[in-house]
Amino acid sequence: MKLIVLAGLISTLLPLAIGQDNVEQKHLTVPPLNGGRAVALSALSIERGVSYPSVVKLKGNVEIKTPVCLPVGQDSALVCDGEMIVRADEAEFSESTGEIQAHGSVTVTPLRHKLN
Repeated sequence: MKLIVLAGLISTLLPLAIGQDNVEQKHLTVPPLNGGRAVALSALSIERGVSYPSVVKLKGNVEIKTPVCLPVGQDSALVCDGEMIVRADEAEFSESTGEIQAHGSVTVTPLRHKLN
């Protein structure tokens, strides 16, 4: 009898556990208020307020890519050649300031050049 109950429980819960692995990464591109380059956000869960700007809440396998632009030359023209990448378990991204608050296991790649 215990074996039958255990088998029934396993057959009920196993598909639910397998289904959790099929959660897809979600993506959001955020235009900056200053008219610069957009920030790319991705996570398993993304929550954003209705109004713009708001705070975007990201959960699970978070990746935030922000452009890196530096003044170059005598006229200090901005050259955007690469991106900073923040990876975390969870994060909040402020659309008004560009501030990132990352939580959990966090890694930062300060500059990754884009390949042309």
